[in-house]
Amino acid sequence: MLLLSLLLACSAPAPVAPPASQTPPPNPPIPPGDAPSAPAPGAPTGSGVELQDPSGFPPFHAWPAPTGPRIERQGEFGAPIQLSVEPGGGYRPQIAVSPRDGSLHAVYYERTADGDLIRHRRSTDGGRTWGDPVPLGFDRDRNWGPDIVARADGTVVVAFDHMLSDLTSRGYLTIWGGQGWSEPEPLTPQQGEEIGSGHVANTIGDDLAYLFIAKPLGPQHRFEARACWRRAGVWSPITALTDGSQDAWHTNVERRPDGSLLAGWDVGVGGGETTLYLVDGRDGAFGVPEDMTATGPTGERPHFAFAPDGRDHVVWFHKVGGKPVHVYERAGHPGAWGPATEPSAGWGGYHFDPDIAVNPRGVLCLVWGWDAGDAAELVYSLDRGDGWSAPRLVARLGWGKPGLPSIDVGADGHFHVVWNQGVRGQNHVYYARLEP
Repeated sequence: MLLLSLLLACSAPAPVAPPASQTPPPNPPIPPGDAPSAPAPGAPTGSGVELQDPSGFPPFHAWPAPTGPRIERQGEFGAPIQLSVEPGGGYRPQIAVSPRDGSLHAVYYERTADGDLIRHRRSTDGGRTWGDPVPLGFDRDRNWGPDIVARADGTVVVAFDHMLSDLTSRGYLTIWGGQGWSEPEPLTPQQGEEIGSGHVANTIGDDLAYLFIAKPLGPQHRFEARACWRRAGVWSPITALTDGSQDAWHTNVERRPDGSLLAGWDVGVGGGETTLYLVDGRDGAFGVPEDMTATGPTGERPHFAFAPDGRDHVVWFHKVGGKPVHVYERAGHPGAWGPATEPSAGWGGYHFDPDIAVNPRGVLCLVWGWDAGDAAELVYSLDRGDGWSAPRLVARLGWGKPGLPSIDVGADGHFHVVWNQGVRGQNHVYYARLEP
């Protein structure tokens, strides 16, 4: 655990403009290719900068975007608030609304000279003001991919990946009970593997489930999707959900209102057209994975929402030739899914990284990243029961590229979203709220 708190940022952030360190033009050229560029002048050094771009900045942002109508209409989200601070910025944010008191909890990781370190910020007034960033996890190396769950008892659970300088990594869990974060608990063994894409979900009572990908070090090995459950305080043995013949990517697991789970991942060549799988989870075990591509479009990075009418909703995006051009949604149940809808259809630019939430009135809110080349912002669409609305801008930041949004909803029906936006080597985390 970190031993020192950070005296960073004020407790009442104001709506933001682009970072002062960003100079015109608002969307500077991005180096082509898959390899990360050198750190920007003055950027912190450390594990995440020297060995891998911690934002995972995709190469498609450097390629000409598909032509077509632009998404230019401003939506009804409130003014964005910047949650990350200079100089480290922020990456891969997640947000959760406490079902106990409606407080908001956001986590992300920041670049520092000691490594990529996780920060937690909390709001008790519906996102209008935020407390100072609080550290969690470890105080060095790469603390990546935090995933967050807020439980009915008021506690908050975060799972994250911790990678060492030799590239081995493990999954960890830490819990916030109102008075700070617990010492990180290892979820995966120390056996010289690399793990990633760790996601956690609460089930019944204090029970949890954890999904991730893992493989031995070395390019000859392939990532497997794996899972374990905690029941009555005891973790089950880790089981493989894929056979390792092809790489698994982008796991996710989320809780339905009845405490059962829906999980997913995609399998195939990284950057290619991967096959999407979903699986039902109940009573400490997952069922037989379902190949969603057998009855609908292929794709990756599934996210879920569970509507008051009992239907599950899954969203994902689809790459063609390595370029993300479709965002899809399907509703139904495992083994009985309806046809895919495409809220991004007819709009130019790239479409990627969707997430979805549904409020108690059944209104669905879908957010995703959009990049038309000279303009790129987070966008959203609503479905009030009559189909998806034309996408609008969540914010008009006017710099960088958006990515990796996370959306949640409170009992009052308000949607809360966080995302990172920036250029290779410099990103910040933003928050916005919608009262539909």
